[in-house]
Amino acid sequence: MKKVWAALMAGLVLAAPTAAMAMDSATLLADPARYRVICADGEKAVYADMETVRAMESRDFPSSVENISFTMYVETYAKKPDAMAYQTGNTVTDIQQYEATARGNKREDSYRLETKLTAVYDRNGAQIGDASWKGKKAGLEADDLYYSLFRAVHAPKGK
Repeated sequence: MKKVWAALMAGLVLAAPTAAMAMDSATLLADPARYRVICADGEKAVYADMETVRAMESRDFPSSVENISFTMYVETYAKKPDAMAYQTGNTVTDIQQYEATARGNKREDSYRLETKLTAVYDRNGAQIGDASWKGKKAGLEADDLYYSLFRAVHAPKGK
């Protein structure tokens, strides 16, 4: 009986973070200090969850090689929204959640973004996909995203 109880509790512990991680547009916009926009264009906005950011510099070449891992949200917008879409708030088609690592080597001027899709939500936070989602993946420029994230990580903290 104790083994069954322990297995149930372990399942709850593992399932709880997944249930609590649903993301919607209102949450992304409500806390700009936590969900920082690091890249945006007419098709999408890319947010970094600043509470999950972990930055590490190389000891060999300080300030030249840095890896920044974080949770990234890509909010995709409707292609050609009409007036009704704006009126009803239906301009966001989906929100993709990634575990991401931005790798930068400023000495060699090379940058790489590694992403792993973990979930896809609609604008209200209901999960519509997971790591096997077949929708359009986020095409991002690694160097632009790296420098925006670098600035956000190293910016002075407000009081």
